[in-house]
Amino acid sequence: MSTVLSIGELARSSGLSVSALRFYDKAGVLTPHVVDPRTGYRWYADKHVDAAVLVAAMRRVGMPVKEMAAVLSGTDAHGLLDRHLGRLEKGLDDARHELTRIHRLLDARAARECTIVLRTTDLLTAFGSVRFAADADSQFPVLRGCLLETDHNVLRLVTTDRYRLAVGTVAVLEPPDEPISAVVPCTFLDDAAGLLGRHDTVTVVVVGVGVGVGVGVGVGVGVGVTLRCGAEQLTTRLVDGAFPDHRSLSPLDRGIEHTFSSADLRALLADAGDRVDLGVLESGEIVVGSPATEQPARFHVQVNAGFLLEAVDALPGEQLTFQVGGPITPLAIRPRSVHTSDPASAYSLLMPLQPVALT
Repeated sequence: MSTVLSIGELARSSGLSVSALRFYDKAGVLTPHVVDPRTGYRWYADKHVDAAVLVAAMRRVGMPVKEMAAVLSGTDAHGLLDRHLGRLEKGLDDARHELTRIHRLLDARAARECTIVLRTTDLLTAFGSVRFAADADSQFPVLRGCLLETDHNVLRLVTTDRYRLAVGTVAVLEPPDEPISAVVPCTFLDDAAGLLGRHDTVTVVVVGVGVGVGVGVGVGVGVGVTLRCGAEQLTTRLVDGAFPDHRSLSPLDRGIEHTFSSADLRALLADAGDRVDLGVLESGEIVVGSPATEQPARFHVQVNAGFLLEAVDALPGEQLTFQVGGPITPLAIRPRSVHTSDPASAYSLLMPLQPVALT
């Protein structure tokens, strides 16, 4: 006397899920012994266990559903299985050929070389304006590095420690054939100062995955950046890891702006302590510290005083423009003559601190 199995019991015996058994019933591959006309519940016989095990095995090797039914019916079962194996072997051969082609493409990509030519004084000035924002002690290599990326005829240098961000720009004398985006150790550019100081121009050579890609480059064999000045050169490997997306923080919305003398700012910040308060008045003026004023403040922004002083010292020019959009938005600082809508713009960003009462 045969045993009647529920759909759940057959699922456990065969390794097929309940939903798969329902599918194969509708496809005509594995029909139940009986279906309850009132509840629609499926019941199976002992003979269905072997058939379901076969279906589960054929499912694992990707056998077409129509051929599953033919195999179970005994119609040229071994021939169908052999022909399916032939298709799998051909597919594996095709995959091997395609993967071999991908390996060749990767090797060719790693060997690509892209160059730009810059004035050495421009590169030194731009790096000097961003060096302070890198974190020399960070556990993340990219935060100890400097991003070099091209944008039309401009090379942009970016550093960040996640609390502040600095962007410097250099006019490109000879632009690259493809976009460049590569992160180099800041210590490499520190070491290159002597080399750059002895020459008028430098050729920056980027080899490998830093060519033609976006932010976030990695290290590979033969991948690096070389600074060539005449017969002299200095080379480094690229820094591993994804560089933070600085573009999302770019101060495109001008917000409230106020221009200060760099000398006045240094004097104000000399004895500011750990943090400094920036009051945005109803008139649109921004006041640094707590000067006596009868005008009410629309809002206040507090930033790290040491970070602000470093940004003031690093940015060129005798006048700097502060730009702020609200109490919890980054403070943007740029030379007065530079506009953030200009692709060649240079600026620094400071993340605001949690406000506290200052006395």
